[in-house]
Amino acid sequence: MKTSLRFSGPLVALALLFLPVGGHGAEPGNTGKEAYLRYCGACHGESGKGDGVVSQLMRPKPTDLTRLAKDNKGVFPTTHVMNAIDGRETIRAHGDPDMPVWGDIFKSEGGKVPGQEFEVRGKVILITDYLRSIQEK
Repeated sequence: MKTSLRFSGPLVALALLFLPVGGHGAEPGNTGKEAYLRYCGACHGESGKGDGVVSQLMRPKPTDLTRLAKDNKGVFPTTHVMNAIDGRETIRAHGDPDMPVWGDIFKSEGGKVPGQEFEVRGKVILITDYLRSIQEK
């Protein structure tokens, strides 16, 4: 049985509290779309259809992220998407993974600060919520 969680409104606002804010305004990635474009856009494309600037060099091609719900009987697979983005709990076979382990990358970007795991989860939630918003109907 697939579990589908909904993140919107208050939860996204809570996630925003844990994202870092620089001295000259907000850092890139403080909205779901900004974070998606920064971390995912080169492979999955601006529209999420798997047509990013480096996608032509990739085998297999990046996933069309606008079809996640459609390919899952109309239900957006929230938990699966969050785990795929984070990547730290995925058992990977030998060789290069299809996707970077963003959880580790997000963690290293934050340095060693209290609440760092909240920042990681916050970015994952923002990107997941954005992906939900671009699903084909």
